[in-house]
Amino acid sequence: MTTPLSRVSSPVDVRPPHDSLVAAFEAAARSRAPFVTIHTGRETIEKTAEVALDAALRWSKLLAGRGVRRGDRVMLLMPTGHAFVEAMLGTMLLGAIPVPLATPMTFGSVDRYLVNLAHIAKDCGARVTITYGRIRDAIAKDAAAKATLGDVIGEGDLDGVASTAIELPSIGGSETAFLQYTSGTTGRPKGAIITHRALVSNTFSMAHGLDLHPESDVGVSWLPLFHDMGLIGVLLMSICHPYPIHVMSPESFVMKPYRWLDLIQRVGGTITAAPNFAYDMCVARPGDTSGLHLETLRHALNGAEPIHASTVQRFRERFGPHGFRADAVMPVYGMAEATLAITFPSHQERMQVLAVDRAALERDGRVVTNASANSGGHHAVSVGRPIAGMSVAIFGEDGNVAPERTVGEVRVAGPSLMDGYFGNDEASASALSGGWLHTGDLGFVDGGQLYITGRAKELIIKGGRNIYPYDVERIAGEIDGVRTGGVAAFGRTNPVTGTEDLVVVAETSYTDAAKREAIAKAVRAELLEVLGVKADDVRFCAVGKVPRTTSGKIRRRECARLIESGALG
Repeated sequence: MTTPLSRVSSPVDVRPPHDSLVAAFEAAARSRAPFVTIHTGRETIEKTAEVALDAALRWSKLLAGRGVRRGDRVMLLMPTGHAFVEAMLGTMLLGAIPVPLATPMTFGSVDRYLVNLAHIAKDCGARVTITYGRIRDAIAKDAAAKATLGDVIGEGDLDGVASTAIELPSIGGSETAFLQYTSGTTGRPKGAIITHRALVSNTFSMAHGLDLHPESDVGVSWLPLFHDMGLIGVLLMSICHPYPIHVMSPESFVMKPYRWLDLIQRVGGTITAAPNFAYDMCVARPGDTSGLHLETLRHALNGAEPIHASTVQRFRERFGPHGFRADAVMPVYGMAEATLAITFPSHQERMQVLAVDRAALERDGRVVTNASANSGGHHAVSVGRPIAGMSVAIFGEDGNVAPERTVGEVRVAGPSLMDGYFGNDEASASALSGGWLHTGDLGFVDGGQLYITGRAKELIIKGGRNIYPYDVERIAGEIDGVRTGGVAAFGRTNPVTGTEDLVVVAETSYTDAAKREAIAKAVRAELLEVLGVKADDVRFCAVGKVPRTTSGKIRRRECARLIESGALG
């Protein structure tokens, strides 16, 4: 019997009624569709698509008055709020290209932030930077930043700009909608070119996968609007497939995770999304849940980082008594280079967990189910099947599509792929070849469903074994005294042994040396028992110090750099 190959495509063909986001936005405004409500804690501001369009046109007029023309790049550095939404849409209406970027994550110095910002500004050739008071003041004091960031404007510059008619270009599907700079990159920044057609295709495919109903569904999010999961999965999808969304700030969620669940309850939220760590935070710091009701929630998407079956189980157990449905959980997979979404589980399958033999997976790259206690087990979580229009395949080291249940590189094809990296032909050619996007992720296909096992560049090879950092982090994070989700694991070359050392960095609130040593001993013992691997170096840092990307992913290479420099652990 021939083993099937690890290639699966969606049989669904979704054809959006609009070729560009601009056309979709104008259609939503004409129908006076609901749009976005921003919850700041102090006030709640609701805007329809029609009202948002009027405000966006004022931004278009302001930018045009500053010399911005079709194709010019406009950097957006704004906190969650209507100004961000309308400035981005106003840039698109003008035919210019918005470049949404993260704002500083701390209240400390912004010097290093401005250095990174200048690299991106130079890479994309920014004509204008739209930002807010704190960053604008910092730029004004930094000669190097001023030289690279172009004209710097803010919301206050809209004063006196009327929403009168302005001549706007016709925007086609092949034109660039925006540049998405991938988070956590080192070296030269890489801005993924997302066309209007790719954007509209991806949002309509997601809406199909969610079986979204504009008349009854309500979206709730705390995700950053500058990041693909919040920007496309929440904000822009609600333009292409109009339905009401409620947005709160990431800072509000991080301070009190309960606010996310409370907002879902207050507005009758039916769809929400977050990385795995957010669900962990809700279990660890749930707040006062008396009176909490989550019966309305039918989709709780979990993506942007590795999905742990144990996290999902804890969340179900904690909030099941509050009406959270076990089948609401939706593990998903995507990346900025594919606009956003690649795979969703079907409504019938929902969350599928496969018990696999860890030894066979690590040593041979083979998937063997029904793992025995002696060989050690691993619970792999399915991220579903390709969304409408997309195809996924697993390629082996020989460059051919691998058989099912074999670990290899995940490659993706479909109408949602980026057009390449802005001004970077070499990186574009490396990422896109033969009609496939090389994701750099490792995974396997079983029964037509995709399972992600890790990043190729982050594998730890110790004594001939392929060790996945996600497994190490999950196990260490369950040790008493270690903050769940606050662990980074990576390999460090050891010239003496000729292999890699396993380094574990864990966040803890304990400062006592004896207590930390006891925790380190427990981490080593658990990793040895569960994975059969020795942790060569266990370090500790304060809670919140393990570096993450803006989407919440652990930045392992940055963590290694900080350890090497003595700045962490």
